[in-house]
Amino acid sequence: MTPHSDPSCSRASDTVCAMSATALARAIADRELSVLDVLMAFLNRIDRINPAVNAIVTLCPEEALAQATAMDQSFTAGTEKPLYGLPIAIKDLVLTR
Repeated sequence: MTPHSDPSCSRASDTVCAMSATALARAIADRELSVLDVLMAFLNRIDRINPAVNAIVTLCPEEALAQATAMDQSFTAGTEKPLYGLPIAIKDLVLTR
């Protein structure tokens, strides 16, 4: 069973993905969620929904996972920037592969 096929994982991912950027940033700063938790929620949602909408053309999960892990390992409370750990997607406007 893949993470996205587990209904409880889907619900947890949807809960995280429905949070505002402010709430996510606060949850990361307060260590209620790790950067990796947030990234996994968004990757699971992309995995479930993107085949139908093709919104994410170039997905780099390995790079994102490495960055999230590094951010969690280097986390020091009070020193993070306002958007620390929030996932972003950049629109592909030119050929990327």
